[in-house]
Amino acid sequence: MGFVFGIGSAFFFALSSVLVRIGQRRRVDDDGVLMTVAVNVLVLGLAAYFATRPAWNATGVVALLAAGVVGSVLGRSFNLRAVRLIGSTRASAFLTGTPLMAALVGWIVLDESVTAIEAVGGLLAIGGLLWLVRLRSGPGGILTGEKVPTRYYVIAALAPMFFGTAFVMRKWGLQRFDSSVIGAFLGATAAFAVLVSVDVMRGAIRGRAASNVRSIPWWFVAAGVTTSIALLSQFSAFGYLPAWVVGVLQATQGIWAIGLGILFLKGDEHVDWRLMASVVLVVSGVVLIAVQ
Repeated sequence: MGFVFGIGSAFFFALSSVLVRIGQRRRVDDDGVLMTVAVNVLVLGLAAYFATRPAWNATGVVALLAAGVVGSVLGRSFNLRAVRLIGSTRASAFLTGTPLMAALVGWIVLDESVTAIEAVGGLLAIGGLLWLVRLRSGPGGILTGEKVPTRYYVIAALAPMFFGTAFVMRKWGLQRFDSSVIGAFLGATAAFAVLVSVDVMRGAIRGRAASNVRSIPWWFVAAGVTTSIALLSQFSAFGYLPAWVVGVLQATQGIWAIGLGILFLKGDEHVDWRLMASVVLVVSGVVLIAVQ
């Protein structure tokens, strides 16, 4: 079941990325982070209401709350910004680096070991990511005719670092407070609180709230629902698998995003054999980690 939950999580995260990209076309100044997290709180809160409550553990709860900030605020914010800057397919391709970060942090925090074969898989994944960045612009590049600043790819690369760290924090928290549903809700609530606080400090909360109420961004709402399903699947996978293996399965998001992008983002996503080859190389690396 762990592998089913892990693959399901990757699919729904990829679907969410595509839905957000469609929504961003209609809302130039909104990346969709606040709305998607708000929907997460509502959907996961409803699920948590009916969930069985485990014995209280303050340390575990704090870890789950912190993981929500690291993953749902930092990771998702950088990922959605990357979706706007370089497209959902390439942004998702970068997320295949998530298991590398999860393996590193998991080794330090959870004592999850990494073998020589897993290390080879990591090198393959890194090689694929480097190739993807090299193809970012110039004649014959993935983004033909577009000059794309390298900082856009730095933003995309930061997302898997935060996501991988959040994976380990969630696994650590669930070992102490054993409820995937309530854990997902706690993380979403912490993320929402931070996002609202940031908008309040910027003086942007009133305008953003009015904009979302006046014209409900249904694509972002749909993305919030699919992200909620993805989070529930991810948290459930932690109950069966090590954090880095969940990260490996999450890496298939790049492949799902390519297929969904071709179907729903015609004219926006420029997919050629080099992009496909780079993603295949990265996924081959994480698969090598998985089979080990």
